Order: sequence, then C-alpha cells, then structure tokens
Amino acid sequence: MIAARPWGLEPAEEDELFRALRFTYHKWDTFACGNRLVLTESLVVDEALHREIVEAVEGLHGALARWEGRIARDAAALERLAIPPLLHPLIAADESPPLQCARYDLFPTPDGRLMVSEFNEDVPGGFNEAHGIPELMGDPGAGFRWEAGLRERFLPAFSEVGPVALLYATAYSEDLQHMLILEWWLREAGHRTVLGSPAHLGGWRRPKVLGEPIEAAFRFYPGEWMARLPNLGAWRRHGARLPMMNPIRHLIRQSKLVFSLWRDDEGVPDEDRALIERHCPRTAPFSEEWVEALRAEPERWVLKEAFGRMGDSVVMGNLVTPKEWEATLAEARKRPGAWLVQERFEVAPVPFEGGAMYPALGAYVVNGRFAGYYSRVAPRPLITHEAYHVATLVRAA
Repeated sequence: MIAARPWGLEPAEEDELFRALRFTYHKWDTFACGNRLVLTESLVVDEALHREIVEAVEGLHGALARWEGRIARDAAALERLAIPPLLHPLIAADESPPLQCARYDLFPTPDGRLMVSEFNEDVPGGFNEAHGIPELMGDPGAGFRWEAGLRERFLPAFSEVGPVALLYATAYSEDLQHMLILEWWLREAGHRTVLGSPAHLGGWRRPKVLGEPIEAAFRFYPGEWMARLPNLGAWRRHGARLPMMNPIRHLIRQSKLVFSLWRDDEGVPDEDRALIERHCPRTAPFSEEWVEALRAEPERWVLKEAFGRMGDSVVMGNLVTPKEWEATLAEARKRPGAWLVQERFEVAPVPFEGGAMYPALGAYVVNGRFAGYYSRVAPRPLITHEAYHVATLVRAA
C-alpha cells in the first residue's frame, strides 16, 4: 500500500531543482543539522489507501467542526483544553466565516490502521515544497499522479474578499517563506496583501494592519501566543467578524487534549465517535494518578504538552532513557493541566534507499475538503523539525 520511488534525476538536475525550490518557491531551509531535509525519493500510496486518507481527514474535519461548535462558549471545557483564559472571550464571540487550512498527519500502523496523534489546525506548514516539488518534477509517468491541490483549494476561500493580511511570527524566517508563497498565489488572483504580525492589527471602524485596510486574514501564528499580544483590544473589536484562516477558535482542535475531552463527551454523535475510535489513540489529562503506571511501563506511553510545535514537547517513553523520562514526569507534575498522557501505537516503516523510515502521511484540509499531501519520514517513529519531507504520489488502481 505504501512504497518508496526514487526520483531518478541526475545530480545536476537535482541541484537545479533544489535551486529553484529555494529561490522561486522560497523554500530556504532545505538543510538543517547538516542534512538536506527533502528526500530525492517519493512516497507512493495506492488508490485504495488514498481514498481511505481522503475519507478519514474529511470525516475528522466534520466531526471536529461539530464538536467545536458545541463547546466554543463553554469556559470550563476551554480551560480543560489548556487554552489561555484571555482568549476565551475571543473564542466565544467569534462569528467570522469558518475558514480552515489544516493538515492531519496520518501514521500507518502494522495492522492497517491510520492513526492521528494530534491535529495541525493552527499553523500547518509545508506549503512551499508541497506546491513546488510537483510543479518542478512535472509529469510523474504513466499510472501515477500528484495530488497537489492546495493552491486550488486555498484561493476560492478568499474569492469574495479584497485585501488579505498574512499574519505570522515575524521573528522566524521559516514562517516568512510560507507567507511569501501564499502572497504569490493571492496576488496572481488579484488580491492586495499586507505582511505583518497579529500585533499589527489595529483600526477602529474597520480592521487595518500596518495602516492598510484589510477584509480578511491568514493567521500563521501559534494561537496560544495570541494571549501575549499588546493589542488584544483590537482583536476584541475586529476578531469576531474578521474572516480569518485559521480563526482563534481552532485552538479547540489544536490542543492535544482534544482527544480526551472529545472521547469522553456523551453528546458526541455515534458516527463521530466511530471516527475517534478508529483513528485517535487513547488520551487522558496528566495527573498524579498516572505517575505509577508511567513509571512501570514507560514504553507504552507518550507524554506531551497540550500545545507545542514540531515535536518539541513530545516525549516517547520507548525512545528516551529512564533519566529523561523521569525528568519529563517532573515537568508534567509542575504543570499537570498543561500535559497529557497518550497511549503509544506502532508505526509501520517503509524501506527507502538509505534504510527504513517511519512515515507521516500529511493530508491538507481546506474548508473541509482534502487539498493535497505534505508527507514526512524519519529514522525514528517521531516527527520533529529534523524529519525529511518526502513528496507523495498516488498510483492508480
């Protein structure tokens, strides 16, 4: 169902492709820690698995949207999700159109399941290589196709608005590169754009960013950081009605504690509960009651913070030393409301030219519809900033 396929390019052709990826598609960080982080091989999924992936991510989107609508005004639930209290009123007041650009990373298991350990509903990256590599590679050959529809799904979401603000964490060049490719698409579609931070939102009667009037926004800024902004007043004035991809209320889906609350909610419809059981690992809020079990069977469990980026606060008991595991337990015990326990699942490796790799099949979802792939692989079953991007092909039945 999943295989690897070499690109088959000559070294000079590879060099030219990577040069274009960096300078045309703004993918500046193709290297990290001394390694090129884009493999010159593709993941190949067959048609049946592709259809299963599309069904899973579109189904999960719908289920999350229904649950989000039920609890957006429930302050106690938002607190249990570790969402900063200053953001609760912004979430409860949000009346903006539901715009979404998410990525769900699906891990194939040896028993044939597709598991999701968290939802990237806040700042799902990878736009540059997900769009650029299929364009640069061209026709993949008879019997294969790219599913690279992010641009085609993204632009219609903004078709009814004028100027768009692209709001990102301006201290990070790797975030700017994502904004530049979105700016390219929007300008080609006739939109005016303005680049800035969420801290630059202002205006009284109508929203402005850096003095420029805007009609919509794309947020590439961690939602939990929004509580630190010096201009929360402007967000209270404009945020509830400003069409924004992604709205602050999507912190409900971004919190890794969502699995626990969602599963325990008796009001969840049966069809949504079936999706949870099929794709989501057992998850619980961390508490002192868990310490004994976590010490007894560390290989069975994963400790995570409710909010974190690129695997920076994901600790798998089977991949760390006893000392590291104990240190993580100590951190969780200091702030139990911010941590969770998740049951570990096995990931099925895929053979590549350089050895076996563990894949995460990243599927974009834009306004509820599948919008292409951004997949990664790693030599360990843990995806971090050092994971390799691997382009994804679909093999026809």
